[in-house]
Amino acid sequence: TGQEFVYCLEGQIEYEVEGQIYSLNPGDSLLFEAPLPHRWKNGGTIAARLLLILHPSDDRDHSTEQHFTISEN
Repeated sequence: TGQEFVYCLEGQIEYEVEGQIYSLNPGDSLLFEAPLPHRWKNGGTIAARLLLILHPSDDRDHSTEQHFTISEN
Protein backbone atom coordinates (compact mmCIF):
# COMPACT_ATOMS: atom_id res chain seq x y z
CA THR A 1 0.00 0.00 0.00
CA GLY A 2 1.03 3.62 -0.07
CA GLN A 3 3.23 5.45 -2.50
CA GLU A 4 6.71 5.20 -4.01
CA PHE A 5 8.88 8.19 -4.86
CA VAL A 6 11.87 7.76 -7.16
CA TYR A 7 14.56 10.40 -7.78
CA CYS A 8 17.29 9.78 -10.37
CA LEU A 9 20.70 10.85 -9.09
CA GLU A 10 22.97 9.56 -11.89
CA GLY A 11 22.63 7.70 -15.17
CA GLN A 12 19.29 6.77 -16.67
CA ILE A 13 16.55 4.67 -15.11
CA GLU A 14 13.55 3.23 -16.94
CA TYR A 15 10.49 2.75 -14.75
CA GLU A 16 7.45 0.90 -16.02
CA VAL A 17 4.23 1.57 -14.10
CA GLU A 18 1.04 -0.14 -15.34
CA GLY A 19 2.61 -0.61 -18.78
CA GLN A 20 3.63 3.07 -19.15
CA ILE A 21 7.40 3.62 -19.44
CA TYR A 22 9.07 6.61 -17.81
CA SER A 23 12.70 7.42 -18.62
CA LEU A 24 14.34 9.22 -15.71
CA ASN A 25 17.54 11.23 -16.12
CA PRO A 26 19.46 13.00 -13.33
CA GLY A 27 17.10 15.38 -11.55
CA ASP A 28 13.91 13.64 -12.76
CA SER A 29 11.46 12.12 -10.30
CA LEU A 30 8.41 9.88 -10.31
CA LEU A 31 5.65 9.40 -7.73
CA PHE A 32 3.09 6.59 -8.03
CA GLU A 33 0.77 4.38 -6.01
CA ALA A 34 2.82 1.42 -4.75
CA PRO A 35 0.19 -1.31 -5.42
CA LEU A 36 0.30 -0.61 -9.17
CA PRO A 37 2.30 -3.18 -11.17
CA HIS A 38 5.78 -1.73 -11.66
CA ARG A 39 9.40 -2.55 -12.36
CA TRP A 40 12.58 -0.69 -13.17
CA LYS A 41 15.93 -1.16 -14.85
CA ASN A 42 19.06 0.72 -15.74
CA GLY A 43 18.16 2.41 -19.02
CA GLY A 44 21.69 3.34 -20.02
CA THR A 45 25.19 1.98 -20.37
CA ILE A 46 26.69 3.49 -17.20
CA ALA A 47 25.88 2.76 -13.57
CA ALA A 48 22.74 4.51 -12.38
CA ARG A 49 21.94 5.72 -8.87
CA LEU A 50 18.51 6.53 -7.54
CA LEU A 51 16.81 7.51 -4.34
CA LEU A 52 13.76 5.38 -3.60
CA ILE A 53 11.35 6.35 -0.82
CA LEU A 54 8.56 3.97 0.18
CA HIS A 55 5.68 5.56 2.09
CA PRO A 56 3.07 3.24 3.61
CA SER A 57 -0.55 4.37 3.58
CA ASP A 58 -1.03 3.65 7.27
CA ASP A 59 1.01 2.94 10.41
CA ARG A 60 0.06 -0.75 10.44
CA ASP A 61 1.55 -1.35 6.99
CA HIS A 62 4.90 -3.14 7.33
CA SER A 63 6.75 -4.88 4.55
CA THR A 64 6.96 -8.64 5.04
CA GLU A 65 8.98 -9.34 1.91
CA GLN A 66 12.03 -7.95 0.19
CA HIS A 67 10.81 -5.17 -2.09
CA PHE A 68 13.22 -5.79 -4.97
CA THR A 69 16.04 -7.98 -6.20
CA ILE A 70 19.16 -7.00 -8.05
CA SER A 71 19.66 -8.66 -11.41
CA GLU A 72 22.97 -8.85 -13.25
CA ASN A 73 21.28 -8.99 -16.71
